Amino acid sequence: MSEENSPGKPVRREDAAGPHAADGGRRAAEPPPVAKGLAFFLVGLVGIHFAATFLWNAPSSPVSESVAAEVNGYMRPFFVQNWSLFAPNPINAEDELLVRAQVRDPQTGDVEVTEWRNPTQLEWSLVHHNPAPSRASRLSSNLHRRLSSAWYDLTDEQQEIVADDYRDMADWRPLAGDLIDSQGGETSSEVANVVRADRVTTGYATQFAKAIWGRDVVAVQFELRRTPVPRWDERMEPEPQHPSHSTREFGWRPVLVDSEQDESAFARTVEGLQE
Repeated sequence: MSEENSPGKPVRREDAAGPHAADGGRRAAEPPPVAKGLAFFLVGLVGIHFAATFLWNAPSSPVSESVAAEVNGYMRPFFVQNWSLFAPNPINAEDELLVRAQVRDPQTGDVEVTEWRNPTQLEWSLVHHNPAPSRASRLSSNLHRRLSSAWYDLTDEQQEIVADDYRDMADWRPLAGDLIDSQGGETSSEVANVVRADRVTTGYATQFAKAIWGRDVVAVQFELRRTPVPRWDERMEPEPQHPSHSTREFGWRPVLVDSEQDESAFARTVEGLQE
Protein backbone atom coordinates (compact mmCIF):
# COMPACT_ATOMS: atom_id res chain seq x y z
CA MET A 1 0.00 0.00 0.00
CA SER A 2 1.39 3.43 -0.93
CA GLU A 3 2.01 6.27 1.46
CA GLU A 4 -0.68 8.48 -0.07
CA ASN A 5 -3.38 5.87 0.49
CA SER A 6 -2.29 4.71 3.89
CA PRO A 7 -5.22 4.58 6.30
CA GLY A 8 -3.37 6.36 9.05
CA LYS A 9 -2.46 9.51 7.05
CA PRO A 10 -4.96 12.41 7.10
CA VAL A 11 -6.21 13.71 3.77
CA ARG A 12 -5.58 17.45 3.08
CA ARG A 13 -8.68 19.57 2.46
CA GLU A 14 -7.46 21.03 -0.82
CA ASP A 15 -6.71 17.54 -2.09
CA ALA A 16 -10.21 16.36 -1.24
CA ALA A 17 -11.90 19.39 -2.77
CA GLY A 18 -10.12 19.03 -6.05
CA PRO A 19 -7.42 20.96 -7.94
CA HIS A 20 -9.43 24.26 -8.11
CA ALA A 21 -10.10 24.63 -4.39
CA ALA A 22 -6.87 26.58 -3.92
CA ASP A 23 -8.40 29.53 -5.90
CA GLY A 24 -10.41 30.41 -2.83
CA GLY A 25 -13.69 30.35 -4.76
CA ARG A 26 -12.55 33.07 -7.17
CA ARG A 27 -13.44 31.07 -10.27
CA ALA A 28 -17.02 30.61 -9.05
CA ALA A 29 -17.39 34.42 -8.67
CA GLU A 30 -16.52 35.21 -12.30
CA PRO A 31 -19.52 36.28 -14.48
CA PRO A 32 -20.72 33.80 -17.07
CA PRO A 33 -19.73 34.32 -20.73
CA VAL A 34 -23.26 35.45 -21.62
CA ALA A 35 -23.07 38.33 -19.16
CA LYS A 36 -19.67 39.35 -20.52
CA GLY A 37 -20.99 39.33 -24.06
CA LEU A 38 -24.02 41.40 -23.11
CA ALA A 39 -21.82 43.93 -21.35
CA PHE A 40 -19.56 44.31 -24.39
CA PHE A 41 -22.65 44.67 -26.60
CA LEU A 42 -24.13 47.45 -24.43
CA VAL A 43 -20.82 49.28 -24.31
CA GLY A 44 -20.67 49.08 -28.10
CA LEU A 45 -24.18 50.51 -28.43
CA VAL A 46 -23.32 53.41 -26.15
CA GLY A 47 -20.18 54.05 -28.18
CA ILE A 48 -22.14 54.08 -31.45
CA HIS A 49 -24.70 56.46 -29.94
CA PHE A 50 -22.01 58.89 -28.79
CA ALA A 51 -20.30 58.71 -32.19
CA ALA A 52 -23.57 59.41 -34.03
CA THR A 53 -24.37 62.29 -31.67
CA PHE A 54 -20.92 63.76 -32.24
CA LEU A 55 -21.26 63.56 -36.04
CA TRP A 56 -24.79 65.01 -35.83
CA ASN A 57 -23.63 68.10 -33.91
CA ALA A 58 -20.19 68.48 -35.46
CA PRO A 59 -19.54 70.98 -38.28
CA SER A 60 -19.79 69.68 -41.82
CA SER A 61 -16.77 67.65 -42.91
CA PRO A 62 -15.99 64.91 -45.44
CA VAL A 63 -16.42 62.32 -42.68
CA SER A 64 -19.82 63.59 -41.51
CA GLU A 65 -21.05 64.04 -45.08
CA SER A 66 -20.09 60.47 -46.02
CA VAL A 67 -22.41 59.06 -43.34
CA ALA A 68 -24.98 61.88 -43.33
CA ALA A 69 -27.88 59.68 -44.45
CA GLU A 70 -27.20 57.00 -41.83
CA VAL A 71 -26.71 59.52 -39.01
CA ASN A 72 -29.83 61.44 -40.01
CA GLY A 73 -31.87 58.24 -40.04
CA TYR A 74 -30.59 57.33 -36.57
CA MET A 75 -31.05 60.76 -34.97
CA ARG A 76 -34.40 61.45 -36.63
CA PRO A 77 -36.34 58.16 -36.82
CA PHE A 78 -39.87 57.89 -38.15
CA PHE A 79 -41.39 58.14 -34.65
CA VAL A 80 -39.24 60.94 -33.31
CA GLN A 81 -39.92 62.70 -30.02
CA ASN A 82 -39.04 66.36 -29.68
CA TRP A 83 -39.89 69.35 -27.57
CA SER A 84 -43.03 70.05 -29.58
CA LEU A 85 -44.65 67.10 -27.82
CA PHE A 86 -44.63 69.12 -24.60
CA ALA A 87 -44.75 72.66 -26.01
CA PRO A 88 -46.75 72.34 -29.22
CA ASN A 89 -46.79 75.08 -31.81
CA PRO A 90 -50.47 75.41 -32.75
CA ILE A 91 -51.52 76.18 -36.29
CA ASN A 92 -52.05 79.92 -36.49
CA ALA A 93 -52.88 80.34 -40.17
CA GLU A 94 -54.83 78.75 -43.00
CA ASP A 95 -52.49 77.58 -45.77
CA GLU A 96 -54.19 77.12 -49.13
CA LEU A 97 -53.14 76.22 -52.66
CA LEU A 98 -54.93 78.09 -55.46
CA VAL A 99 -55.00 77.01 -59.10
CA ARG A 100 -56.02 78.61 -62.38
CA ALA A 101 -55.52 77.57 -65.99
CA GLN A 102 -55.27 78.67 -69.59
CA VAL A 103 -57.96 76.85 -71.56
CA ARG A 104 -58.20 76.70 -75.35
CA ASP A 105 -61.63 77.06 -76.93
CA PRO A 106 -62.04 73.98 -79.20
CA GLN A 107 -64.10 75.97 -81.72
CA THR A 108 -62.23 79.27 -82.01
CA GLY A 109 -58.81 78.21 -80.81
CA ASP A 110 -58.67 81.20 -78.47
CA VAL A 111 -56.98 80.76 -75.10
CA GLU A 112 -58.72 82.15 -72.05
CA VAL A 113 -57.54 82.47 -68.47
CA THR A 114 -59.87 81.00 -65.86
CA GLU A 115 -60.60 82.34 -62.40
CA TRP A 116 -58.68 81.11 -59.38
CA ARG A 117 -60.06 77.97 -57.75
CA ASN A 118 -59.25 76.64 -54.30
CA PRO A 119 -58.73 72.85 -54.13
CA THR A 120 -57.66 73.07 -50.48
CA GLN A 121 -61.12 74.22 -49.43
CA LEU A 122 -62.61 71.25 -51.26
CA GLU A 123 -60.25 68.83 -49.53
CA TRP A 124 -61.06 70.30 -46.12
CA SER A 125 -64.65 69.19 -46.59
CA LEU A 126 -63.36 65.62 -46.13
CA VAL A 127 -62.10 66.53 -42.66
CA HIS A 128 -65.22 68.14 -41.22
CA HIS A 129 -66.88 65.81 -38.67
CA ASN A 130 -64.57 62.98 -39.75
CA PRO A 131 -62.17 61.66 -37.09
CA ALA A 132 -60.28 59.54 -39.62
CA PRO A 133 -60.19 61.38 -42.96
CA SER A 134 -58.44 59.91 -45.98
CA ARG A 135 -55.10 61.07 -47.29
CA ALA A 136 -56.92 62.88 -50.09
CA SER A 137 -57.84 65.55 -47.54
CA ARG A 138 -54.17 66.57 -47.19
CA LEU A 139 -52.83 66.56 -50.74
CA SER A 140 -52.81 70.29 -51.42
CA SER A 141 -51.89 71.10 -47.80
CA ASN A 142 -48.83 68.85 -48.04
CA LEU A 143 -47.89 70.44 -51.36
CA HIS A 144 -48.26 73.90 -49.82
CA ARG A 145 -45.95 72.98 -46.94
CA ARG A 146 -43.35 71.37 -49.18
CA LEU A 147 -43.32 74.16 -51.78
CA SER A 148 -43.40 76.93 -49.20
CA SER A 149 -40.45 75.44 -47.33
CA ALA A 150 -38.44 75.18 -50.55
CA TRP A 151 -39.40 78.75 -51.56
CA TYR A 152 -38.15 80.21 -48.27
CA ASP A 153 -34.71 78.67 -48.86
CA LEU A 154 -34.27 80.61 -52.11
CA THR A 155 -32.62 83.98 -52.56
CA ASP A 156 -34.67 87.02 -53.56
CA GLU A 157 -33.46 86.67 -57.14
CA GLN A 158 -34.40 83.00 -57.25
CA GLN A 159 -37.85 83.74 -55.85
CA GLU A 160 -38.36 86.12 -58.76
CA ILE A 161 -37.24 83.39 -61.16
CA VAL A 162 -39.84 80.86 -59.98
CA ALA A 163 -42.46 83.60 -60.32
CA ASP A 164 -41.64 83.86 -64.06
CA ASP A 165 -43.53 81.96 -66.76
CA TYR A 166 -42.07 78.69 -68.07
CA ARG A 167 -45.07 77.65 -70.09
CA ASP A 168 -43.21 76.22 -73.10
CA MET A 169 -40.57 74.09 -71.38
CA ALA A 170 -40.64 70.38 -72.18
CA ASP A 171 -39.19 69.50 -68.77
CA TRP A 172 -37.97 71.40 -65.72
CA ARG A 173 -34.38 71.81 -66.88
CA PRO A 174 -34.82 75.43 -68.06
CA LEU A 175 -36.13 76.44 -64.64
CA ALA A 176 -33.36 74.53 -62.87
CA GLY A 177 -30.75 76.04 -65.19
CA ASP A 178 -31.84 79.60 -64.48
CA LEU A 179 -31.83 78.96 -60.75
CA ILE A 180 -28.35 77.43 -60.93
CA ASP A 181 -27.03 80.31 -63.06
CA SER A 182 -28.29 82.79 -60.48
CA GLN A 183 -25.93 81.29 -57.91
CA GLY A 184 -22.82 81.17 -60.04
CA GLY A 185 -23.38 77.91 -61.88
CA GLU A 186 -23.18 75.63 -58.86
CA THR A 187 -26.08 73.35 -58.09
CA SER A 188 -27.46 72.99 -54.56
CA SER A 189 -30.04 71.13 -52.53
CA GLU A 190 -32.15 74.30 -52.38
CA VAL A 191 -32.48 74.35 -56.17
CA ALA A 192 -33.20 70.62 -56.34
CA ASN A 193 -35.88 70.89 -53.65
CA VAL A 194 -37.78 73.76 -55.24
CA VAL A 195 -37.61 72.24 -58.74
CA ARG A 196 -39.01 68.93 -57.48
CA ALA A 197 -41.73 70.67 -55.48
CA ASP A 198 -42.61 72.90 -58.44
CA ARG A 199 -42.93 69.90 -60.74
CA VAL A 200 -45.06 67.86 -58.33
CA THR A 201 -47.36 70.82 -57.70
CA THR A 202 -47.68 71.37 -61.45
CA GLY A 203 -48.81 67.76 -61.85
CA TYR A 204 -51.44 68.21 -59.15
CA ALA A 205 -52.58 71.53 -60.63
CA THR A 206 -52.90 69.90 -64.06
CA GLN A 207 -55.13 67.14 -62.72
CA PHE A 208 -57.27 69.62 -60.83
CA ALA A 209 -57.58 71.95 -63.82
CA LYS A 210 -58.61 69.12 -66.13
CA ALA A 211 -61.19 67.98 -63.59
CA ILE A 212 -62.67 71.50 -63.41
CA TRP A 213 -62.29 72.89 -66.94
CA GLY A 214 -61.95 69.80 -69.15
CA ARG A 215 -59.20 68.41 -71.34
CA ASP A 216 -58.42 71.60 -73.28
CA VAL A 217 -56.12 72.98 -70.58
CA VAL A 218 -52.86 74.22 -72.10
CA ALA A 219 -51.12 75.71 -69.04
CA VAL A 220 -51.59 75.99 -65.29
CA GLN A 221 -50.58 78.43 -62.59
CA PHE A 222 -50.66 78.10 -58.82
CA GLU A 223 -50.05 80.31 -55.83
CA LEU A 224 -49.62 79.76 -52.12
CA ARG A 225 -51.91 81.71 -49.81
CA ARG A 226 -51.61 82.12 -46.05
CA THR A 227 -54.41 83.70 -44.02
CA PRO A 228 -53.64 84.32 -40.31
CA VAL A 229 -56.32 83.21 -37.85
CA PRO A 230 -57.70 85.88 -35.49
CA ARG A 231 -55.84 86.51 -32.27
CA TRP A 232 -57.35 85.14 -29.08
CA ASP A 233 -58.41 88.57 -27.86
CA GLU A 234 -60.09 89.20 -31.24
CA ARG A 235 -61.98 85.91 -31.43
CA MET A 236 -65.37 87.46 -30.65
CA GLU A 237 -65.10 90.22 -33.24
CA PRO A 238 -67.00 89.86 -36.54
CA GLU A 239 -65.04 88.01 -39.18
CA PRO A 240 -63.79 90.44 -41.85
CA GLN A 241 -65.33 90.02 -45.26
CA HIS A 242 -61.93 90.16 -46.94
CA PRO A 243 -59.32 88.93 -44.45
CA SER A 244 -55.73 89.93 -45.05
CA HIS A 245 -53.47 87.26 -46.45
CA SER A 246 -50.05 86.82 -47.97
CA THR A 247 -49.36 85.06 -51.27
CA ARG A 248 -46.37 83.51 -52.98
CA GLU A 249 -46.77 83.47 -56.72
CA PHE A 250 -45.41 81.03 -59.26
CA GLY A 251 -45.50 81.56 -63.01
CA TRP A 252 -47.34 79.65 -65.72
CA ARG A 253 -46.27 76.06 -66.22
CA PRO A 254 -46.99 73.51 -68.99
CA VAL A 255 -49.55 70.80 -68.35
CA LEU A 256 -47.93 67.76 -66.79
CA VAL A 257 -49.51 64.31 -66.76
CA ASP A 258 -47.50 61.41 -65.37
CA SER A 259 -48.14 57.95 -66.74
CA GLU A 260 -49.22 56.58 -63.35
CA GLN A 261 -51.87 59.24 -62.75
CA ASP A 262 -55.54 58.32 -63.13
CA GLU A 263 -57.31 61.37 -64.54
CA SER A 264 -60.75 59.76 -64.38
CA ALA A 265 -60.43 58.83 -60.71
CA PHE A 266 -59.11 62.29 -59.85
CA ALA A 267 -61.97 63.96 -61.74
CA ARG A 268 -64.56 61.80 -59.98
CA THR A 269 -63.10 62.75 -56.61
CA VAL A 270 -63.18 66.46 -57.39
CA GLU A 271 -66.71 66.18 -58.72
CA GLY A 272 -67.80 64.46 -55.52
CA LEU A 273 -66.23 67.17 -53.37
CA GLN A 274 -68.13 69.88 -55.24
CA GLU A 275 -71.53 68.32 -54.60
